[in-house]
Amino acid sequence: MRTSEINQSLTSNDFFQSPWEVYDYLRSEAPVFWCEPWSQWIVTRYEDVSHILKSPSLFSSVGWELKYLSQLPSSERDKLENVYRHYETQVMSNSDAPEHTRLRKLIHRSFSPKVIEALRGQIEQLVEESFVNLPRGEAFDWVNSFAYPFPATVIALLFGAPAEDKDKFEKWSSDIVSFIGSGSPKLELAMTLEQSLIEFREYLNALIAVRRLNPKNDLLSIMIEKSEDGDALTQNELISTCITILFAGHETTANLLGILMLELLQNPIQWQILVENPDLAAQTVEEALRFNSPVQRVRRVAKEDIEIAGVRIKKGDSVMGFIGSANRDETAFVNANSFDISREKSNHLSFGGGIHLCIGSALSRLESTIVLRKLVSSFPNLTLAPNFQEEYFQNMTFRGVRSLKLILSA
Repeated sequence: MRTSEINQSLTSNDFFQSPWEVYDYLRSEAPVFWCEPWSQWIVTRYEDVSHILKSPSLFSSVGWELKYLSQLPSSERDKLENVYRHYETQVMSNSDAPEHTRLRKLIHRSFSPKVIEALRGQIEQLVEESFVNLPRGEAFDWVNSFAYPFPATVIALLFGAPAEDKDKFEKWSSDIVSFIGSGSPKLELAMTLEQSLIEFREYLNALIAVRRLNPKNDLLSIMIEKSEDGDALTQNELISTCITILFAGHETTANLLGILMLELLQNPIQWQILVENPDLAAQTVEEALRFNSPVQRVRRVAKEDIEIAGVRIKKGDSVMGFIGSANRDETAFVNANSFDISREKSNHLSFGGGIHLCIGSALSRLESTIVLRKLVSSFPNLTLAPNFQEEYFQNMTFRGVRSLKLILSA
């Protein structure tokens, strides 16, 4: 395959629908490839992607977003004040040590095992209430009816916001992901995001003001608190962190809930194994994360000249580690292209690695496992609707199906 053909494949709709053959080819023939349309290096082997994730001294999390924004017309910057403000504010995902260390210490309190486990009962109740309204005996869209709105409801719960505000959260999250997930920044998407960030910042400013006066036992109140050494997030850090928690936490879990059910029902033997062994629910979530990860790629900037797989990457170059490809690498996983919920050990990279291991991974796993166990116990004869055709979003970072038509047994 010529360089031009690879570039064409990487930006085609076919790639977003099914990237696996391209991944296989790149791992074998061009494990480090310069993608001209995206102006960045693409790295596809497990060992190399893991190295990128776990080497913050060589690959920086700072600057990728600003390089991305620099491709927008400079004449339009004044119209995108809040877009630039958000991406210029350092949060955990776009910072290096020592700033990352400080931020993670302050935010980790909100995602400690004790805090996450305390949410179990509330999440179980939300699932019960949501399932009551799902139609029985007829085809319905699992993604639009449950998978997409449910994590937004949980995020509202975390922020101590009214559950009915989940629709706003869904809209804001979608606009962030659409902009940052396109191969190159598009002005119209940036303008849409600007309006959403104006609305979301106003919403958060009001909510934070209430929580400062009247703290509660929710994630936002904990993030507002000073640490034992007297440190605290600034208002801008707090708002940008909340924005990041919304789109990262919502999109990852929403897409996982869609992919999880798609893979299980396209592999009915695996679904039956789960029905007969519901204790495999958590393991099934891990296999779905590995096999068809809702986060396909991670972005970094080279901090110095470095060689990977015989290819020289220059200091300042943008580098994209293809998590989705690494998770299908046969050198790391036996029968990597097979979906097998009995796989006992899975060191997948779907939640990143190293100091940037996703801080919300435990919450996403908890939500997905609770939902899956409830589906198995309530609807063991659940099936895909006849003639259903899957279609994935065209997004360079997040992977998810637009819809998923299911039939719950009456």
